[in-house]
Amino acid sequence: MERTQMYVGGTWRDTAATRMRALTDPATGETIGHAAMAGAEDADTVVGAARRALGAWSRTSGAERAEVLEAIAGAWEARGDEMAGLVTREMGMPLSQSAFHNAAGPVGLLRYYAGIARGFEAVQSRAPFAFEGSAIVRRNPVGVVAAIVPWNFPMMLLATKLGPALAAGCTVVVKPAEENAFSGSLLGSILAEAGVPAGVVNVAVGGPDFAGALVRHPHVDKVAFTGSTAVGRLIASQVGERLGAASLELGGKSAAIVLDDADLAHTLANLPPLSFMNSGQTCFAQTRVIATPGVYEQVVEGFARYAKEQVVGSPFHPDTTMGPLVSARQRERVTGFIEQGLSSGARVVAGGVDGQVPGHGFYVAPTVFADVDNSWPIAQEEIFGPVVCIIPARDQEHAIHIANDSVYGLGGSVWTGDAERGMEIAGRIEAGSFGINGYLPDLSAPWGGVKASGTGRENGPEAIEAFLRTDTIYRFDTGTGA
Repeated sequence: MERTQMYVGGTWRDTAATRMRALTDPATGETIGHAAMAGAEDADTVVGAARRALGAWSRTSGAERAEVLEAIAGAWEARGDEMAGLVTREMGMPLSQSAFHNAAGPVGLLRYYAGIARGFEAVQSRAPFAFEGSAIVRRNPVGVVAAIVPWNFPMMLLATKLGPALAAGCTVVVKPAEENAFSGSLLGSILAEAGVPAGVVNVAVGGPDFAGALVRHPHVDKVAFTGSTAVGRLIASQVGERLGAASLELGGKSAAIVLDDADLAHTLANLPPLSFMNSGQTCFAQTRVIATPGVYEQVVEGFARYAKEQVVGSPFHPDTTMGPLVSARQRERVTGFIEQGLSSGARVVAGGVDGQVPGHGFYVAPTVFADVDNSWPIAQEEIFGPVVCIIPARDQEHAIHIANDSVYGLGGSVWTGDAERGMEIAGRIEAGSFGINGYLPDLSAPWGGVKASGTGRENGPEAIEAFLRTDTIYRFDTGTGA
């Protein structure tokens, strides 16, 4: 495969310079094609196209925006199998999972925001205190949005930004990860097939220089970013320097608390998948499992059993439950953490550096560490791989303390037979979202993090507010009726 152009202003255009990157199939380690990367010099081109389209698009009605969102959803749905397969080829997510996260899920999300767009009310009139007349409050689109998304759930994370941004009346520059150059190109084709007005959505894949140019660009009004905390901090400083706006969905080290009264059959059927989802390459993965004494050993045994039962292999095989990591570099990072856990004194009950995996590609065996101290690096740093730490807690209060003893605050859960007890614990955990006897970010409710896990919220009707600014018109009653 070869990709040489970016989708800008409703047409396909060459990048300013020819910088080709080889893309690798993580399941085999073989090159699957080459793609041209946009550079810093291309930022003016893509942002300019979005800026020129902003005036007309921002004046459209909610119903008109909904029609465009529905058209994108329909074109995406028609090519859903192709999109799911491309993403699987690019980053290794099992096809059975990619079919939802990169096709059906984004389609449903775009239709959800189409429905919100239809009911959107931009103007509210209020009776003022200080004069005769009215204070007219207008919710206007914030402007041009740069949506910068990672490779782990590339299309779902894009849709969480694209849907509300378009519903609000913003124009968008989409920057997929370099690993997703081919699926990003397919997205451009989908937009063209949907008849999206020229410049309303533009797609260009590039590296850090291109992303940095977008973040610093004076005509980008809002940066919507999902990625690492380190990059998020850099974006926040650069956007803040020019007084721009940003929403940052960053990393996590989410904790799951398992109490003595938990239904272990339910817990061990539903919690381990949350820990190993997408080979652990999930920001909200519940990778710190904190168990109280009455259930600790059963939890260790249950996680070990689950890890050993996973079918690690080709993401295109229907029996595969866990695919490869995205790259050789990521595999090296994860195995480094496993070695670090061993040197710290953790007890390996499944997997490890010598775990059985295919001899080709970038695989790591699902690994479970028991008897982990929460101060160790494997319990404090985001590994972004299939590594779970089981941490003993003396009691409920100690478990809550351990859960909050982290720089991150994205997600978490508690597993207990007492729902009211679960609600009380949920109110004390420092996280943007929390589950009781389960966990699943839902489109209907806002989702995001606190502390080093970021700022801002996605999902739910609240997400549209992140792409709006609130302005006021003071209208004076002159008594003339004019």
